[in-house]
Amino acid sequence: MVISFLVFVFALFLVLGAYLLATHGTEQKRVRLQKRLSEALMHSAHTEDIDVVLARNELMSEIPWMNQMLINIQATFHLKRMLDQADLHITPSRLLMFSFMAGMLGGLAASVLTVFIPIMILVGLVCASIPLVHVWYKRKKRFDAFLEQLPEALDLVSRALSAGHAFSEALHMVSCEMPEPIATEFRKTYEEQNLGLSIKLALENLTQRMPLLDLKMCVTAVLIQRETGGNLAEILEKVAYTIRERFRIMGDLKTLTTSSRMSAWLLCGLPIVVALAVTFLNPDYMSVLWKDPRGHYLIALALVMQITGMLVVRKILKIQI
Repeated sequence: MVISFLVFVFALFLVLGAYLLATHGTEQKRVRLQKRLSEALMHSAHTEDIDVVLARNELMSEIPWMNQMLINIQATFHLKRMLDQADLHITPSRLLMFSFMAGMLGGLAASVLTVFIPIMILVGLVCASIPLVHVWYKRKKRFDAFLEQLPEALDLVSRALSAGHAFSEALHMVSCEMPEPIATEFRKTYEEQNLGLSIKLALENLTQRMPLLDLKMCVTAVLIQRETGGNLAEILEKVAYTIRERFRIMGDLKTLTTSSRMSAWLLCGLPIVVALAVTFLNPDYMSVLWKDPRGHYLIALALVMQITGMLVVRKILKIQI
């Protein structure tokens, strides 16, 4: 069985190597095209030493027939948007292939330990979800960093407007002086309006790339001011103050609920720790649970109930402000 496992792993990595080799040429062409665009725009206004992306990258796969097939599936566009929001420069087809390979490896590894098919399927699904969870985590981390930098960016825009600069120039100042990831997103917005899009469309594209409530509030304030008039610098200062107060309240709530959150995690982890401890102390007593098919059903039921309980606890502790 171990030999079969090793042969299967070798076959999987062989398929992965063939896939990477088949798509290597397309990746090189894309890099050469981006380099030529950067060199062509190097001496234009406000683009020196800046990586400018002019065309929307809607490529779903480096393989033409797979790209055409994935384009016809609506879910792949949501996956592509998640990858862009996470700032991961891979195609949806590569992510799906990594997920498929992880699921197959996890299911095969579980088959070496047990012959219970539901356990193998469950382990395979968990392993297949690891690449998707990684994308979700990177996306969430980037969103959090963007929100943390947003009040300072709004203050910078407000000061630029008070000094007499145009709103587009204020966006360019944010893209040059602020750190990542907010600099990249504001740079894209500045380049879009600089290449012909209206401010409204450019800001709406920004909210599509970063679907955050605080950012939508800022964009709404800017669009209303452009139609009704008013002091935009003062409006942005008030929005920045509101965001900072929201962060302060969230920090206070997190501090006040620390003990409750720790208790919740201890209750969630206690059954797993007790089961492993009893197995280590008295293996014969727990052998029925691990080796008997009826014990496998109980393990599957316990995992489902454990995950459900953790989700319920997380929902209770998640307070919206």
